[in-house]
Amino acid sequence: MQYLHQFSLVIHIIVGSCALILFWVPVLAKKGSKIHNQAGRAYTYSMQLVAISGILCCFLVLVDPITIYQAGYSQAQNKALFIETARERASFLLMLSFLVLTSVMHGVRVLQDKVSRQSLTRLDMIANYIALCCSALYVGYLGSRGGHVLYTVFSVISLVIVIRMMRYSFAQTVKPKQWVIEHLSAMIGSGIAAYTAFSAVGGRYLFVELLGEQAVLMAWLAPTVIGTIGLVITKRRYR
Repeated sequence: MQYLHQFSLVIHIIVGSCALILFWVPVLAKKGSKIHNQAGRAYTYSMQLVAISGILCCFLVLVDPITIYQAGYSQAQNKALFIETARERASFLLMLSFLVLTSVMHGVRVLQDKVSRQSLTRLDMIANYIALCCSALYVGYLGSRGGHVLYTVFSVISLVIVIRMMRYSFAQTVKPKQWVIEHLSAMIGSGIAAYTAFSAVGGRYLFVELLGEQAVLMAWLAPTVIGTIGLVITKRRYR
C-alpha cells in the first residue's frame, strides 16, 4: 500500500507541476485558436490524471495512515492525534481533488454540448457532483468541530461551486451563449483548486521560508483571491 501511495504521489507531483504551468497557455491564448484548443486539451488530460492520482493517495491515507506515514507515526508523541490530523488533511485534499476533477469534466462537457447539456446529466457526472458535495460537507464538519476556519471556508466555496454547476446542468433553460461563461468558470475554477492544493501542501513551506510563519494564511488564500478576481474580470469581458 505504501508503494502504491508513493508511486501515485510521484505521478501526482510530476504531472501536477506541468499542469500548473500549462494552465496559463489556454488562459492567455486567443480563445478558439489552435493553441488554445490544443493546450486546453492537454491541460484537461493532465488535470484528470492529477485529480485521480490525488484521490487515490487520499483514500490510501484515510484507510491506513500508519502504513503510509510510518516514519512520522513512529516519531509522534501522540499517536492518536497524528492519525486524526493525517486523516483530516487527507479529507481536505480529497475534497480539492474532487473539485479539480468535477470542474474539469464539467468545463469540457459544457463546451462539447453547449446548448443541449445532455452529458452533464449522465450518471458519471452526477456521481462527481455528489462526491464533491459529500466531501465538502464532511470537510465543513471537520472545520466546525475542530475550529479550523480554513476548512470551513473552502468547504463553503466548494459547495457553492458544485451547486452552481448543478443548477446550470439541470436548469430547464439557460441564456444564449451562457455556455461560454460556464466553460471559462469551470476551467479557471479547476486551476484555482489546483493552485490551492499546491500552496496548502508544498508551496506554504516556500512562503514560510521567504516571509515567515504569518505567510501560511497567505499560502492558503492567495490562489482563491487572485483566481476569483481574474474570473470576475473574465466574466465581465465575455458578457
